Amino acid sequence: MAPQKSPAVVALEQEQAAQNRQPADAELDKGLKDTFPASDPVSTTRTSIPTGVGPAESNSDESPRVAEALAASGDTGSYAGSATEASEEVQALRREVARLRESAAEIGYASVRVAQSEAEVVLDDVRDRVRKRPLAAVGIAALIGYIWGLTR
Repeated sequence: MAPQKSPAVVALEQEQAAQNRQPADAELDKGLKDTFPASDPVSTTRTSIPTGVGPAESNSDESPRVAEALAASGDTGSYAGSATEASEEVQALRREVARLRESAAEIGYASVRVAQSEAEVVLDDVRDRVRKRPLAAVGIAALIGYIWGLTR
């Protein structure tokens, strides 16, 4: 008696034969090519999303001292200029660095305050849990002490 093919094998062979009869550019392939931007030859050379900073945005008023320094250096077109102009640029840049340093310090202080308040919240939560379940807290402390003692 010849071994019979399982129904799953027969179905697989039929599906593969049907796929081989279809043209290479089937509906699914066409849909995938139309969906992905890589299939569009225009998208490889030009993006629809602008990148970089435009000339109008580069001299914003958020940092006026830097804009002044850039404008002063842009007027000469080179590094040649009088000593007073150079010293004014350096002073403006130093003031800008000092302002940025103050901003960074304020951010640091704020993050420390946030961390302290979060720690206080966690500590209050632990205290509340210990008050609600003192025996469980003692058991957990004993277990931690036992494990710590084993490692020493």
